[in-house]
Amino acid sequence: MPSLSQLDPRFRPYAEALLAYARKLDPRFIVTSGRRSRGDQQRLYNAWLKGESPFPALPPGKSSHEIGLAVDIARLGVAADQDPLLLQLGNAWQAAGGHWAGKGDPVHFAAPLAWQRS
Repeated sequence: MPSLSQLDPRFRPYAEALLAYARKLDPRFIVTSGRRSRGDQQRLYNAWLKGESPFPALPPGKSSHEIGLAVDIARLGVAADQDPLLLQLGNAWQAAGGHWAGKGDPVHFAAPLAWQRS
């Protein structure tokens, strides 16, 4: 089961707060992806290229998941692309300074872009 435990220590408290807020809205929110290996990223990227994934994945070496600065959160039993609570979470995350991938990848919450470049 994916968790927040392997995230960058600077990012982890923020991701934990986001997940806690999400679970106050609905306890069915779970972490679907945290830090990923290069191999995991390659697998997801390949699935995206083949049309097997509804959400985009960057090529290995380009994803903030690989450096522990992103987390994917979704609600069990609710299609992510139709989940109004993900929009609410995304807006709150952006208001707090985080990077949200938006409606094209509504489960993806990342550290501010400036962190990802440092």
